Amino acid sequence: MKFKYVFFDFDGTIADTEKINFKIFEQLADMYKIRRISYEELVNIKKMSARQLIDYLEVKKHKLPFILRRGKKLLKQNIENVGLCKKNFVDIVKALKENGVKVAIITTNSKNNVASFLDNHAIDCFDFIISSSMFGKERKIRKIMRKENLGTNDVLYVGDEIRDITAAKLSNIKIASVSWGYNTVESLLKHKPDYMLNDPSELIDICV
Repeated sequence: MKFKYVFFDFDGTIADTEKINFKIFEQLADMYKIRRISYEELVNIKKMSARQLIDYLEVKKHKLPFILRRGKKLLKQNIENVGLCKKNFVDIVKALKENGVKVAIITTNSKNNVASFLDNHAIDCFDFIISSSMFGKERKIRKIMRKENLGTNDVLYVGDEIRDITAAKLSNIKIASVSWGYNTVESLLKHKPDYMLNDPSELIDICV
């Protein structure tokens, strides 16, 4: 076994929230008077880091916590309409578990939203769910590692964004970026992830 734990991001890695989040963003743009974007702009926006996106949208930093909180509440109202990014994801996670790898979710979404999604899809294989601030995943990762007595070579993080790569590197753990999420493959590769996944099944060879 190459890794004892795999930490997964949620939005864009497990749950296909892109379309519903775009609709939610349109509501938030009206509520908080932030820059509106067209669906066509997503092509370029998906190349941006989270910090670059905040600047692009001209979001006032003091408004950000309120915007994120409202966004999570709006997603909760639509969580039953959110599907899996990859149909084989659950089977792969179960295979990891069967091979002795523990699995967890570390997300900036709410624990309630994640739990509802997992329940809707009858997924019960995760050891725990941790909710983090938008730019605080590395602190949560390090806290879990201390609690579980994990070394830096024991953990793999799987995510779809540039900030996931940043969080993993700040935690000194390996990162597997996915090709099916928010950021483009090109933008992810510029930040040098340890692995680039085109399908969840690749995790078996990496982890076991």
